[in-house]
Parts: sequence; structure tokens; C-alpha cells
Amino acid sequence: MEQIGVVIKEDGDFIEILATRESACGSDCSTCSAKCSESKPFQLRTLNTINAKPGERVSIQMNSKAVLSYMLLVYGLPLIFFLSGSLIASIVFGKLNFAHVELYSLISGIIIMAIAFVIVKRVDTKYKDVANNNLVIKKMV
Repeated sequence: MEQIGVVIKEDGDFIEILATRESACGSDCSTCSAKCSESKPFQLRTLNTINAKPGERVSIQMNSKAVLSYMLLVYGLPLIFFLSGSLIASIVFGKLNFAHVELYSLISGIIIMAIAFVIVKRVDTKYKDVANNNLVIKKMV
């Protein structure tokens, strides 16, 4: 996975890069109402391993496996927690003959999903520097 960006700030050993997030489908269909083709800018802070200066264009290459693994963690873990929490709560509340089992199951699923988001946040904080190791930055000529 490769992106092209511009160095906007140099901060000691780090640089901030402004890049444009590409659309999921890769096309620019003006008649599409899904708005998926809108490109959105994002900033990336990483180690300046190439001695880049503000204003220079750089190529950012990311390990596709690492990106997919991170997406699975961010999107998949909360979904799995929500579904399993709702299912387990539905079984437990059903056996206890609670009224409104579906409502309690939904609320339990949301609470369990919130726990998953806390886990994701802790993992993200712990491995923040490792994520930068999956990036390869090269100067554009």
C-alpha cells in the first residue's frame, strides 16, 4: 500500500506528513451518491529517517499485512465482542425469565463492545511506535 504526501513540519527527529486518503473504490464518479470517492487529507507523524525537509514530497509505503491486521483489530474485535456479549446475555436473561430480554441483550452487547474499545485503545497506545516500524518513507524525485 503506497501513499504520496508532503512534509509539512519537522519536529526534531520526527516529521509530519500531509497525505490524501484515497477512496475505497479508486474511482472518481461524480454521479455516485455514496460519497466514497471523496478524498480526505490525513496527517502522519513518523521518524525522519530520510532527512526530509518541509515542502518535500515523500512516498509512504505501508506493510499491507500490518494494515489489514490493524483494521481487523479496530473493526473486528468490537464486532465480535458485541455479538458474543449480546448472544450470551440473551441466553442468560432468557433462562432467568427476564422480561424484555432483547433490550437487556442489546444493552449488554453495547457495554461489552465498549470494553473492546478500551482494549483497542490500550493496544494502540502500547504498540504506537511499532506501527511506525511498518512504514517505509522515500523521497520523491
